[in-house]
Amino acid sequence: MEDHRPHSCLVAVEPPDQPDIQRLLDLSDAVAARLYPGAFRQPITAASLALPSVTLFVARDETTCAIGCAALLALSDDAAELKRMIVDPDHAGKGVGRSLLLAILQEARERGIRTILLEVGIHNVAARRLYEQVGFHDRGPFGSYRQTPIATFMQIDL
Repeated sequence: MEDHRPHSCLVAVEPPDQPDIQRLLDLSDAVAARLYPGAFRQPITAASLALPSVTLFVARDETTCAIGCAALLALSDDAAELKRMIVDPDHAGKGVGRSLLLAILQEARERGIRTILLEVGIHNVAARRLYEQVGFHDRGPFGSYRQTPIATFMQIDL
């Protein structure tokens, strides 16, 4: 029987260059490859997250194992993009993603960010549901993104 109680995890801003973070990034790439075979994907690495414009949020369990992460990429003084939110499948459905997302929204508000944008694939149903539950709504492509059959775009105004 699956446990649906909220997961106890601690979310903090951390540097990306850590082996357990790389494990989560590799997992994210594997999930994308499975959900969108043959589609263009831009792999993400710890080095690509180690930029001044990127803040990495990491969820850790009671054993300090990284069980989820997400990056917030500053687009301007008052807008940011949520990128690569991933939760270890062993911890899915236990509130880890919600904990990550709420911590990111709180940090964004404290920084004066007014809008958070994201791209989510059409097959990432659970992620999309979570984004909608916390107040994200549909919008068109932004930045260098273009409309594709496998992507949708969302935003939340803080």
